[in-house]
Amino acid sequence: MRRCTRCVLPETCPKIEFDENGLCNVCKDFDEGWSRFNLDKALRKGELDRTFDFYRHKGGKYDCLVPISGGLDSIYVLYICKKVYNLRTLAFNFNNGFQSEIAKQNIHNAVKKLNVDFITSGPSWKTAKKLYALFFRKTGEFCTPCNLGIWSMSHKVAQDYGIPLIVSGSSNRIADRLPKGGRIYQWSTSYFKEVIRGEVPFKEVEEYLHLPQNFHNSTLRSLSQRVFPSQKIQIVPLPDYLDWNEHAILNTLKSELSWRQRADRYHHIDCIMESVNDHFKQKKWGFSAAMRYSMLVRTGQITRDEALKLTTREEKKNSQEPPELKLWLKLLNLSNKDLEGFQKRSQHHYISLQERLQNATDKMLRKVLTNL
Repeated sequence: MRRCTRCVLPETCPKIEFDENGLCNVCKDFDEGWSRFNLDKALRKGELDRTFDFYRHKGGKYDCLVPISGGLDSIYVLYICKKVYNLRTLAFNFNNGFQSEIAKQNIHNAVKKLNVDFITSGPSWKTAKKLYALFFRKTGEFCTPCNLGIWSMSHKVAQDYGIPLIVSGSSNRIADRLPKGGRIYQWSTSYFKEVIRGEVPFKEVEEYLHLPQNFHNSTLRSLSQRVFPSQKIQIVPLPDYLDWNEHAILNTLKSELSWRQRADRYHHIDCIMESVNDHFKQKKWGFSAAMRYSMLVRTGQITRDEALKLTTREEKKNSQEPPELKLWLKLLNLSNKDLEGFQKRSQHHYISLQERLQNATDKMLRKVLTNL
């Protein structure tokens, strides 16, 4: 299989292209946006400092909300906000019904040691499992109810508590990237509504419908927040502003917050069904681990040879049915028959023309701003 000569993204990625040197368009896109990060770190750190100073004591009881899953990135964000910046921080956990015991323990240890207030919320298990099963039957993926729920409920909690700032460990810089237009998973509000239309009453899933209209237009949202910093709720993707070396973060969390990892991995440990999702991605798209390790190569955390070795090992494992698959089927009242042909199911039919136009506009806006 042909792979990028810099990262390890394979030729099976939707919309991937290679130049005459074998460099993929994802690496080129990353360099356009982030090649100056190391040179501009002081400036970015200064911008972050000013943002936190601006919003300090702007809310009621809390300066910021930090959504936490129990995983590496979100717990580190909580650590930075409370321990480093001493912000009045509220930690929020979206309970998706699939939380691992390690994640629960990591959350408990972090909020206790950092002495931050903590709340958790989520849909009823009856609603959650109905959504997971419905999305899989229709589109071949089941992660949208969780991905959308995290952000939607975070906005709802911030609104309810009068919190002006949401600080997140999600960032375009450290995201598991695919080529523009080659997204394999969608999780917008409009997509969610189209999938459940006629199947689940909107009143039953109100926790998923709190996001502002321009939330998924990332460039427009970021630009408007910088021009009008006091408008509504601002989102700060922390890895956009700070060094984000996973091994350094891991050592900090272990020593400071007694953070625990699984024996075989330290990423995506918060969901007990992550192995099922990885298996479905491998079967449907021919890759699963490559996006993550490609990101680590681009950000200089591992070499390409290391990434290729790790990717090959994980994707070989993901090609086999994980032990959790039987439990997943049982919990969602699905059968082996529901698995048949899932590779051909698509999200495309449920993505509106309006959203496609918005995505195209966002792409053009990013390109214009990059070239200024």
